[in-house]
Amino acid sequence: MEGESTALTLLTEQIILIATVIGMVAALPALIEFWIDRRKRRERIALSLDDLDVADIDTPLAGLDGLLDDIADLIDRAKHPDAYGALRAGNEILIIGPNLNGKTALARRIAKDAGFDRLIIVYNPRSADALAKAKSLIWHYRRRKVMLLLPRLDHVAEHEDDEVFAELDALIDTTSSLSNVLVVGTAVRFEPNGLLDNMFGIVLALPGTPLAPQQHRGQDVADEARSVLLEVAQFYLQQATGGGFVLQGLDEPLAVQRIGQAARSAADVEDIVVLCQTTALYLRRSGATAVPEITADIIEKSIRRVIVTQA
Repeated sequence: MEGESTALTLLTEQIILIATVIGMVAALPALIEFWIDRRKRRERIALSLDDLDVADIDTPLAGLDGLLDDIADLIDRAKHPDAYGALRAGNEILIIGPNLNGKTALARRIAKDAGFDRLIIVYNPRSADALAKAKSLIWHYRRRKVMLLLPRLDHVAEHEDDEVFAELDALIDTTSSLSNVLVVGTAVRFEPNGLLDNMFGIVLALPGTPLAPQQHRGQDVADEARSVLLEVAQFYLQQATGGGFVLQGLDEPLAVQRIGQAARSAADVEDIVVLCQTTALYLRRSGATAVPEITADIIEKSIRRVIVTQA
């Protein structure tokens, strides 16, 4: 009886083993397919993204030295974020200009001059996997200074994929709020007040930039809305002057009128005033002024960085 029980146990174990092997063999094709897909996915991410040490990159910038001088304040802010810590500044810049006109080279040079440690380039911002990998790398480098470079974002805009745009906008929004990260996008085609314009607080236009026709012009803002913008401009300017900034060569009503008339939204007003403060702080830090002064020229420069119009 005992022998029969042992034999039955052995037979049962053999049956279970055979069933397990058959199950594994049946699942093998799916497992192989999973690993192949995973390898291909990793290869696609590798082709769509670079993670570079800024110290090792070459940054030639033929013909754009004047523009580099013009954005010295933005570079200083990126290099010394603590010195501008009181400003509610978004760390995102869109560089627009003709094809093969040095947009990526300018971004690389900014990374170099601002003392960044890593440069993460997402060549295909339509890839959700590449965007997720970029976000993971930024988190990995949370104690280092990182530039996230997103070239040819107009390709994304042209496809009008709401899901991709939502993922991209979320990545820019979450990473640009970090003091150690600067998000830089590039585009050839640009529509004022379009999707890309609304994703970036600062827009740097290179000479010869082709602009799409504007869908919404500043002068089309309703009178009631314009009145609100003027009040917002007054609020932010009073905050600035209350914080130690000085209006030089113009009075408050004139400054409020210029900013409020140029802006298309309250966000534009805030961006313009913050950029005015950035330039004024930089001039004081560089010894050009004794106090942070906001002049008419600084206001015009800040407006051009936020409101891009046809030449």
